[in-house]
Amino acid sequence: MVNSKFHTLYFEATRNCNFSCIYCSTGSSKSKKCTDADYQAIVDHIFVPAKNLGTKFIDFSGGEFLLRNDSLKLLQTAINMGFSVGIVSNGTTLNNEKLQQLKDIAGEELIISLGINSFDSDNIVTRDNHYTNTIKLIEKISGFGFKINISVTIGEFNKKSFADTIKKISDMSLAFNRIPFSIRNCNALDLMITPDSMKNYFHPVLRNYFNGQISYVPFFLPPDSYNTITKSNIYNDELPLNPSIGCWVGSYYSINPEGEVSPCPLFGDQISGGNVFKENLKDILFESELFKKILNRKNFKGKCGNCKYTLTCGGCRVMAYFLNGDPYAEDPICFIDKLSNEEIAAIEKETIKSFKNYNRMIKIRNLLINKDS
Repeated sequence: MVNSKFHTLYFEATRNCNFSCIYCSTGSSKSKKCTDADYQAIVDHIFVPAKNLGTKFIDFSGGEFLLRNDSLKLLQTAINMGFSVGIVSNGTTLNNEKLQQLKDIAGEELIISLGINSFDSDNIVTRDNHYTNTIKLIEKISGFGFKINISVTIGEFNKKSFADTIKKISDMSLAFNRIPFSIRNCNALDLMITPDSMKNYFHPVLRNYFNGQISYVPFFLPPDSYNTITKSNIYNDELPLNPSIGCWVGSYYSINPEGEVSPCPLFGDQISGGNVFKENLKDILFESELFKKILNRKNFKGKCGNCKYTLTCGGCRVMAYFLNGDPYAEDPICFIDKLSNEEIAAIEKETIKSFKNYNRMIKIRNLLINKDS
């Protein structure tokens, strides 16, 4: 039986980058450099065991992944092994020649993720890239027929522009996901989201758009509603896996450039279940104390351990770690305790409606993929 957990791998294949963003999550702007794992080691210790345990999608990141001399070879090998693939890029390596090479390898099924904060001056708070470059890049990539995803980093620096940013992305008919700013490789605590900002700026927008990944928390979907809509049983799975929602820990996992395996890339340098170049990947994911404990949401503390939405939400383990010092602590950004019962019921109603649309979109997408394959 193929495992349904860990369907997505976020693989940081290098720390090398041609940007020097001062708050870089991967630490590419710092002196923290490493020698990239070689091609064969990646195939033997990551691709093969990931395929065997049921991983379906690999998202290649960095640093800037395409700076690796063997980046195209790695993509080709992953595709030949049956993985769906995506790349995360700052766009500077995506000239016409490179885009054509990518198309020759992956066709139009490759997903290219571009990072942005906003379509105004807020964008350069944490990035060495002007938003106009991203707009031009979207037009160029679209001309090659690739699927585009916009990864929007959210923090105190772009809370007021967030609604406009998501509207623009939606108007372009692009998928998006949100990434909470974290202090993985910096100490800019003041840039991280606050509960009030999540409640008043980010959450009202996130729960009204479903084109992309529903990977935000808090997520106000009752487990019984999830079961009814998806015709599955979340009580047996213990995680929302088909489709994944809320916190994606358990649906995906990350491997950093040194080979450390973490439940989430946003604390990929702080928390590891083991090193894939020293231990078997399957053993790390299914037998390590970290993964066994964090996948069992009964281990969560505080309001996350006593919430009606624990199974469908899970809280943000990254925020719990960086702000509370404990990945199993309650999510300090969650604002559910600031709401009345009437407000919770209203948000729950919105969430159910949005999730129905999201689930329908996922089913249609899967049907089209199966039809073409």
